[in-house]
Amino acid sequence: MERPLLDPQLLRSFVAIVETGSFTRAAERIHLTQSTLSQQMRRLEQQLGCTLLDRSGRQVVTTAQGETLLAFGDSLTEGRG
Repeated sequence: MERPLLDPQLLRSFVAIVETGSFTRAAERIHLTQSTLSQQMRRLEQQLGCTLLDRSGRQVVTTAQGETLLAFGDSLTEGRG
């Protein structure tokens, strides 16, 4: 079974959300609207078939699957701002 190719923009957005703990602050950081960022995360979660972020609290946190993707995303976005 082939692994899906992931859009680097979706990974950058995911990393920004995790680093800031907020869709709003992440959207400001990467110059997107909050709704666009939310759509991107829905698309990424659909592509991967799992929930990456726990949005139930005040601050967004990663799920176990999100932690795995974060390690991968960090390696791709390292040194980019």
